[in-house]
Amino acid sequence: MAKATIRMILSVLMVLAATNSVLGNTRVIEEVLGGDIVRIGETFVARLTGLEAPPRNEILGYRIYDFTKRELEGKLVKIFTWTTDNTASGIVYDENGYPFVQIYYGKGLSVSFNEVLLRKGYAKVDRKHLPDDLEHYVELENEARENGLGIWEKKEMQVVE
Repeated sequence: MAKATIRMILSVLMVLAATNSVLGNTRVIEEVLGGDIVRIGETFVARLTGLEAPPRNEILGYRIYDFTKRELEGKLVKIFTWTTDNTASGIVYDENGYPFVQIYYGKGLSVSFNEVLLRKGYAKVDRKHLPDDLEHYVELENEARENGLGIWEKKEMQVVE
């Protein structure tokens, strides 16, 4: 009887572990630091995987930061860290030491915020930090560019006479 109970407990733990890795980590975004940088908890600062948004000291960069802040700050999100081998030691970091993450928010935590930024033209693809499974980001960037959205907006040249 004890062996059966231990097996059952181990089975439940394995299912819970598998479910957690599939579901990602659910957390609250404590602070938005930039259009593509967020702080989760007291010290965990992360960059959005595969993206590069303009810095907030630029006019459009501040608009993108403000959008990210309105959409994410104080909200419950699902976070997936980019790893090379699905372990903590395999987490991929940028040049500043920030781990890369994908963020899902909205109804059912099912909307990719990374993709929203690309669709709106609020970020470009960071090809240097783009995992193979996110290659479709290039298509999203191209659509925003073709439609002249966000950073791809065409400024009309004013002629001064």
